[in-house]
Amino acid sequence: MTTAAVRDDPLRRYPAYDFSRPAQLGREHTRQLEAAFETFARQWASQLTAKVRLRTHLVPEGLELVSYQEYADTLPTTTAMVAGSTAGREEPCVVQFGLDSALAWVVQMLGGKPGGGVEARTLTPIETALILQVMDDTFELLSACMGPLLPGAVTFSGLHYNPQYMQVISPGEAVIVARFAMSAGEARSTATVMLPAAIVVDQLAESDRHAANAHRDGAMRDQLNDTPLEVSLRISPRVIGAGEVLDLAPGDLLRFAHPETKPFELVVGDTPIARAVPGAQGSRLACTITTIHEEKTR
Repeated sequence: MTTAAVRDDPLRRYPAYDFSRPAQLGREHTRQLEAAFETFARQWASQLTAKVRLRTHLVPEGLELVSYQEYADTLPTTTAMVAGSTAGREEPCVVQFGLDSALAWVVQMLGGKPGGGVEARTLTPIETALILQVMDDTFELLSACMGPLLPGAVTFSGLHYNPQYMQVISPGEAVIVARFAMSAGEARSTATVMLPAAIVVDQLAESDRHAANAHRDGAMRDQLNDTPLEVSLRISPRVIGAGEVLDLAPGDLLRFAHPETKPFELVVGDTPIARAVPGAQGSRLACTITTIHEEKTR
């Protein structure tokens, strides 16, 4: 395709490719992350309800892979960004929420009733301590919900108020962002969770390798061969009436149309697989296989 053809494209059938934008996640990886964040949303809402004593709901709104600068541009100039890190990694994980929400939580935890117009401001040392106590448990919850998608447990590393001046990550670095609609009482707000794409993609690739090893050639046959089955030895069945069954008593004699010299049926469930004659091996009962049924009958 020539440059002129791309330039003269009023229908925009050929959108320009942005080489500075990170590649998108695969469909299977996206589903894995969405499932993990849905679990986190439910459990974080329950945790906040218990700790803040204010009924809280969280609903996932979307998942995207963007640069950190693009993520920061969508946030308010001043907001609460609680950063955490995993062992041995410098890239931060961030749980972000509005300062008005944080202040409302503090008022509620101290026994007050937050008003409708809480003005967003930076937190005092006492307010910070209360919020970080809540967030410490939130990071434990995030680690549990993400499971193998993170290389280790996330621990608190800092509280930031301005996303543009958060110096722990470069503007062009790719990050995975999950957005949540948060309702606490009558208040409505938005919360986000940011994970560095580098560590998550590495973990996803590792899980893919494990899955590939688990589904190697012959793995299904090996699994089938190790499946336990109950086998039984039985004589030819006889049909009798229900009244005869109800009238049975100790000492009654039932006759079966199974010749004494005919081998018994070896069955798995209700499917005959072979014929065998009963016997013994030491102090245990045993049977000797005499014939194997044809493949089409098994």
